[in-house]
Amino acid sequence: MYGFFVNQQIVDQHAVLADQTKIEDSYKLLTGYNKLQAVKLLENQQTDIAWSDHINKVIQMLEDLKAVQSTSTDTITLSDFKVSLDTISLKGKVSSLLLLYYSNPSKNIISLLDRFSQLDFIKDIRIQTYDKVADAGGFEFVLEANVVNNGNAK
Repeated sequence: MYGFFVNQQIVDQHAVLADQTKIEDSYKLLTGYNKLQAVKLLENQQTDIAWSDHINKVIQMLEDLKAVQSTSTDTITLSDFKVSLDTISLKGKVSSLLLLYYSNPSKNIISLLDRFSQLDFIKDIRIQTYDKVADAGGFEFVLEANVVNNGNAK
């Protein structure tokens, strides 16, 4: 008698499972369901970006540059910062290309590119263009870099 009830419960559960499987399959055919699942997957892979930390690092780097400039005849002028979730770019002017490219840690000389390379949230740093300024001397340039997405993903 007990075995009959257990078998009946198993049959009933299989029927419920079959009904739920049909409902689930009908949901999977809906475009909205697929979009919802994609959004849930993205939400599980995303976290908040610690932009306040990134901004503080950029400010500290700029303060370091300012301190170097006050004791040197070489000049670096930076302007037109553009920051997005994917890229960071800026325009600048240097009195010598050495300021962009030359580093000598033993003499505490760090190039602008190396300073940006030390920021852990950017990669693929590149100088898009640079032009010699005839009147005032020096070189104008545009620096771009990609923002590292590991601040977003788990």
